[in-house]
Amino acid sequence: MWRYSSALPESLQDLSMGEGWTPLIPARHQKGPLYKMEFMAPTGSFKDRGAVLVVSDAVSAECDSVVIDSSGNAGASVAAYAARAGIKATVVVPEGTSENKKRQITSFGAEVLAKGKNRSEAAAFAWEIAKDVFYASHVWNPLFLEGTKTVAFEIWEQLGQKAPDVVIAPAGNGTLLLGLFKGFRELSQRALIDRLPRLIAVQAEKCAPLRNALSGEKTSCGKTRAEGIAVSSPPRVDEMLKAVRSTRGDVVTVDDDRILKMKDALAKDEGLYVETTAAAAPAAERMLRETGYFKNGEAVVVPLTGSGLKSQQS
Repeated sequence: MWRYSSALPESLQDLSMGEGWTPLIPARHQKGPLYKMEFMAPTGSFKDRGAVLVVSDAVSAECDSVVIDSSGNAGASVAAYAARAGIKATVVVPEGTSENKKRQITSFGAEVLAKGKNRSEAAAFAWEIAKDVFYASHVWNPLFLEGTKTVAFEIWEQLGQKAPDVVIAPAGNGTLLLGLFKGFRELSQRALIDRLPRLIAVQAEKCAPLRNALSGEKTSCGKTRAEGIAVSSPPRVDEMLKAVRSTRGDVVTVDDDRILKMKDALAKDEGLYVETTAAAAPAAERMLRETGYFKNGEAVVVPLTGSGLKSQQS
């Protein structure tokens, strides 16, 4: 992603493990989307783009430890870059986080604390620790979005310096959605594109605070297999809704059954092995395509955010 260093904050590039510039490939079916292979990142998820900048900032501030709350991927990413930087990492995860993800985090030498029944409770616990330790939050630290905005830059470049018509992204705390919005807006401000792609935020049917915010319903979050987007009260919900509305996008929910079927279909039909959360956006894309949502010839991009090696077999 350092090909865009002129649009990024100063950072310690010697921490880099080659994150970014993931392939953009067409689905095997002619009328399918383009898949952005974010699960090919160094630690297996797109979160590496933001983690390298955040940990770099901690090192520059002469901090010897960081803390982050995460459902797994952001924690693993921060833990990996902290190990590379030679500093300590503490990762607070909700109880019930998959063993594979916790094992990945501890393999980097980080301490894992399982606290709370959901992401919000884990975040509250991490916030207490952050009173004395650098908070490497993928939600609050603005440098994280500086990293994830490069997904938009790459899509633009890989499409021949054109914006796609639609980008469909999973949305928990909104790290990718907001990064895409920021990246495409910066391209527009530089007069490199003449329109923003429609951004579609995808949430699990059982945990859909964006949908509830649009309808005025009370937010609740039931158990879902898509643990990476199971966030009952995203702190940046207003910004996420702005990203959707400003681009004439939508909020779409998919149930666990459809997500799991799509995970299997990606593996068997496309040769793509992703974690359950990463199957939510392609599941939504297929559901929308079946209803005739897309116009003929529209370029639709779906980032595949996390590797299937991270989650337990299902």
